[in-house]
Amino acid sequence: MLTGTEGIVLKTQKYGDADLIVTYLTSDRGIINAFAKSPRKTRSRFGSSLEPLTHARISLWGKEQSLPRITQADIINSFRQIRDNFQDFINASKLVEMLISLIPEGIPNKRLFAFFLNILNFIKSSGQETKEALHLIAQIRLLTAIGYAPRLKGCGKCGTRSLDFYPDSGTTLCGKCASLPLAKGKPFIRINNKVIHFYTHSIEWPINISNRLKPNPETLTELSGLLDKHLTYLLSKKLRSSEFLAATTRPRPRPF
Repeated sequence: MLTGTEGIVLKTQKYGDADLIVTYLTSDRGIINAFAKSPRKTRSRFGSSLEPLTHARISLWGKEQSLPRITQADIINSFRQIRDNFQDFINASKLVEMLISLIPEGIPNKRLFAFFLNILNFIKSSGQETKEALHLIAQIRLLTAIGYAPRLKGCGKCGTRSLDFYPDSGTTLCGKCASLPLAKGKPFIRINNKVIHFYTHSIEWPINISNRLKPNPETLTELSGLLDKHLTYLLSKKLRSSEFLAATTRPRPRPF
């Protein structure tokens, strides 16, 4: 059976000598895997349509329950500008890894598809000289869209104001609730009001005006570390993209 949909390439995996398994986020079928025959043999337009982050109209042959074959892929937006910018691509790859790790395959979610496409378009068109805040906002908004955002505004049990975030609970807890048997003695992260302020506005403000937020570097570093610990607990492992980003931004030792 031949079907058509729109998809964004999340990743590809080599299969045999010249074939690929392509993972898409689609508009009407959620995350799916599809088989691409021989795209690595030639530099055809078909091969370029399978580059990471490419948004395309795709035709699939086969049953949805099996591994359908890609018979056609017409590029709508290649997002080449993101791939050509090292920091943009690595941070977009982190969003992709979050999607693949947290979203089960085959669950339709048109709003998530539209949201992710909007994020890619905004990153592509952003003229900001430094995009650290934008990339962090994108992570926060994605976690919010899929229901995994941590709670930082008030204790997750009673609503009392708190600055202590507990990664294994996914929320801040006040002193009283943190002393309960289930939470007592567990590690927490002390945050400050600037982190909460930036985090809250990242969720509440439309992403197209998020460039009005001007967090200082310390706020970005603290919140990024908090999100990484939150994701590590959710997934029981560290994201590879987080480790790679940490390695690329770690200060190099000075030569003697």
